[in-house]
Amino acid sequence: MNHIPTVLKKHFSQQLDRIDQLQGRLNYQFDRKSLLIEALTHSSMARSLIVKESGEDLKWNERLEFLGDAVLGLCISSNLSKRPEQYPEGHLSRIRSSLVNEKTLEAIASSLGLGEALILSKGEENNGGRSKASLLADALEALIGAIFLDGGYQSANKVVEFLFTTYLAQDLHLLLKEDHKTRLQEITQKLNKQIPTYHVIQEKGPNHQTVFTVEVLFRGHSLGVGEGLSKKAASQAAAAKALDHPDLSSLLSTIINQKPGASLD
Repeated sequence: MNHIPTVLKKHFSQQLDRIDQLQGRLNYQFDRKSLLIEALTHSSMARSLIVKESGEDLKWNERLEFLGDAVLGLCISSNLSKRPEQYPEGHLSRIRSSLVNEKTLEAIASSLGLGEALILSKGEENNGGRSKASLLADALEALIGAIFLDGGYQSANKVVEFLFTTYLAQDLHLLLKEDHKTRLQEITQKLNKQIPTYHVIQEKGPNHQTVFTVEVLFRGHSLGVGEGLSKKAASQAAAAKALDHPDLSSLLSTIINQKPGASLD
């Protein structure tokens, strides 16, 4: 299980050394180093010419990223549920979403030096892949997935708590005031490369104090409705309502898999 492909030893010895050093910064030592290497291998490298010519089967990190996303969400949810503030369910969902957004994951990945350890194709590297926010965030999720497979949930949770120490120590009430529209857009784009749309469905009250009602839609399905004294405020309220959904990812996945024109049950 600790076999290192010859093509990596030949062309990426520097990255392999950096990957070894990464374990110390994580406070975690892998039993199966092949999982660690897989977590930091981008698909561009696995599909590159030098790998094809080597005849070796090189795994890349998308499978581990999928797993790590779920494990990270579970670890953060477990931590939040134990906090003395006793946040309501909707607030927990929004705080979790804010904690695991791309910006936070990129910052943590950068602090670990993941960019310099990534195994990329020459083309991806020349395009700035080592500093791309999406690649860094994905690699961190893949790393968490790899730790879960290598050492189980307790090991993964311990590393997540270590990596998110600063973020979990802040006043989490502040996260409830963040840009909900941006966060919702990040979630939908990650799942489907599409963004939600906002529509004013009602205006009421005098001109100097009009109350706007805005509905946020994704692929024609309503995610939430909000009110405000401006269209912007109402849109933020609608996005916050969508983020309050207890299982937003599952709802969005159901919408994505629906046939055009079909209604949700």
